Amino acid sequence: MNRMNQNNRRRIERLLAGLEQEAGEEDFSMRATYTYLLGVYLGVNAIQDAFLLVEGPDCTYMKAQYIQGNHDWLSTLTSVSGFHRIANTALHPSKLTESREAPLREMMQRMTAQPAVGSLLLTSMPMASVTGVDYDRLCRDVSESSGREVAHVPGRSLSGDWLDGYAQMLKSVAQNLDLPKGRPSLKKVAVVGYLYDRNEEDHSANVRILSEMCAPLGLELVSVWLSGQPWADLKKIKDAGTILSLPYGRAAARLIAGRTGAEIIELPLPFGLTASERWMKTLGQRFGATRSAQEYMDRQMTRIAPRLEWLIPFSFQNISAGYVGDPHLLPGLRDIIEILGGRLRFALITNRPASAKEMLPQAEGVELLVYPRHREFIRFLLSNALRHDVGLLVTNNYGAPFPLPDAAIVEFGFPSIFSHALFERPFIGYPGFLAFVDTLANALRQKELARARSLLLESS
Repeated sequence: MNRMNQNNRRRIERLLAGLEQEAGEEDFSMRATYTYLLGVYLGVNAIQDAFLLVEGPDCTYMKAQYIQGNHDWLSTLTSVSGFHRIANTALHPSKLTESREAPLREMMQRMTAQPAVGSLLLTSMPMASVTGVDYDRLCRDVSESSGREVAHVPGRSLSGDWLDGYAQMLKSVAQNLDLPKGRPSLKKVAVVGYLYDRNEEDHSANVRILSEMCAPLGLELVSVWLSGQPWADLKKIKDAGTILSLPYGRAAARLIAGRTGAEIIELPLPFGLTASERWMKTLGQRFGATRSAQEYMDRQMTRIAPRLEWLIPFSFQNISAGYVGDPHLLPGLRDIIEILGGRLRFALITNRPASAKEMLPQAEGVELLVYPRHREFIRFLLSNALRHDVGLLVTNNYGAPFPLPDAAIVEFGFPSIFSHALFERPFIGYPGFLAFVDTLANALRQKELARARSLLLESS
């Protein structure tokens, strides 16, 4: 270990010593997560012409900056014209004892009168929702008078995080979408519960791969909720006789299936080779296309395997890795690390335990911390990085700034402030596996280069 890394390790050990002294004290630091409202914003961001009105103070507008210009360089939530897709009522506490229904209705009517508004969603901050306004009735009234679709997204900022907000937004759309009668066919499928958290080319490429995984089986992917589409395109789901339910929107998938009579198949996000194989085999068996599924998988593996010949022994073998992020990415990441010859030592899940239940059986053997407070987050992350000599950390932006002495850090998931995709860069399916491994390998080699530079400085 070079002198710079030794010094970093000593600094981390001193920081940990201070945190250990505080370990017996009650921890009042904030939770290591992002807010419910941001999840609602992500859903709005993923529908081209959806607009959102938040009954709350003006600071709700500023929260859009977590997404636009930071996580999503192609977001259109706000505009230099001043005509933003996210608006608020600038509610002041002094107004809470007054009737707000008339001004709220008037603002909603003004928004729905704009030609650019494909649909209007209404949500509220806790200060407003606790006063018991009948938002559902208000949305129905404005929808009837304007001829536009208006839906209420319940404000649950006190009990949920951003994953809950995204799932509830999808659920509200599934409940309130004006869905015409379709002509469903079993081989017309829709995906419900995909997290389209930005309009960049990682997610648009993922949507294309979902379609490519269906095509060899004779399936037509008619709709992906969500995929950056306009509101009207959401209604294409009416023709899907099969709903492929993903973990970011299980409840919405059930609601849509209940409305259309479609069959539901619950699947994991096809992140990693094992989940991608499960996708193909499950759908191949269900639709009598097992041979086509196997041929597709063989073609993909024939392309992937030679590209890993030198990477595995010289970059990944025996590497210790850590993860920080949402629970639905953890099984796939562990699969990828282990296929490459490494080991996932620990994981920090920055969402509520209820969201993590589905992945817990697949986390056995990984030291796990779910929904920590900030002080506990720091202690767990740094102590595990030192104890396991972690060489690779895959993390959302919450963990990206922490200086681990010997680890390459790859920012991944929501939010990703310092990594973007303006050219096709998928991470799901077989092509996504290869692209993601490429990202990890490049980060590891850059870390080697940084280490060589520091050694050169020491010797000069």
